[in-house]
Amino acid sequence: MSGFHTGSVLLAALIAIFLESTFTFPRDLLGAQINPLPPLMVYAALRSDLATLTLLAVLGSLWQSALSADPLGVGLLPLFLSGLFIEMNRQQFAQRERFVRFTLGAAASASVPLMTLFLLFTLGRDPMLNWFTLWQWVVVSVGGGLLTMFFFPILDVLKESLTASLRPHGYLIDPGLDAPD
Repeated sequence: MSGFHTGSVLLAALIAIFLESTFTFPRDLLGAQINPLPPLMVYAALRSDLATLTLLAVLGSLWQSALSADPLGVGLLPLFLSGLFIEMNRQQFAQRERFVRFTLGAAASASVPLMTLFLLFTLGRDPMLNWFTLWQWVVVSVGGGLLTMFFFPILDVLKESLTASLRPHGYLIDPGLDAPD
């Protein structure tokens, strides 16, 4: 089941990155592009294992870099660190609470651009910053929190449907449980 779940999270990331680059209406309306990867990292950190988290950080940042003007893979470390922090403190969070999900999504969506900006400055790049950047950061943070609340039910239903398809007659496939006496 873990392989199917990992595949579904990665497929969701690929679709979300494609939709982010294809539909420009939210970007035109709000003046900022909402990044779908930090909300997906929150989901993966709370519902998956470290391998899924790592694959999402690596592949997601490479897919996103392929469609942007950023240096290749610049978002990898910020995405992984935000997901790792949540995964390491998973027991501290009430995962069923919507406010907690929103807060974690907004915090991840706010911290990833800041860490990426720090990396760009470290690499000697000169990103364009002005007062409008603050507005964009707020929109990305709030939008990331809302997107996190959107991803959880969809990916949970997908996870449950994959789990249900592996459970014939209501039992989880396990050779130890179905062995005849």
